[in-house]
Amino acid sequence: MVIARISTLLALGGGLALAALPVRAQSPGLYYAWRSVDTDIVTCLERSTTALNEEGIGNVQVEGNSVAGTTAESTAVFVCLQNPDAITVMIMVSSTDDDSAFTLRETLKESF
Repeated sequence: MVIARISTLLALGGGLALAALPVRAQSPGLYYAWRSVDTDIVTCLERSTTALNEEGIGNVQVEGNSVAGTTAESTAVFVCLQNPDAITVMIMVSSTDDDSAFTLRETLKESF
């Protein structure tokens, strides 16, 4: 009887100890990319806005030479930079997990 109670207490204690261990979630992700495009700033901003909207990213805001939008888990930013020969567009994406950030960045590159 005593051995059964000790076994039960050990089993409960072990279960509680395992339940108290921290859960290992995937780490947040941040990715960026850039490329030169033959266009002007206005068209670059329009294409950036369209890419964000096509991917269902909300709260899209244009500020100067950048366009940003968010979802519940991600933030994406396009920056259009004037260079002497062309426009450089930079895409930055952060997300609550690494895989989502990478996938969204790749999708936005294709949508742009």
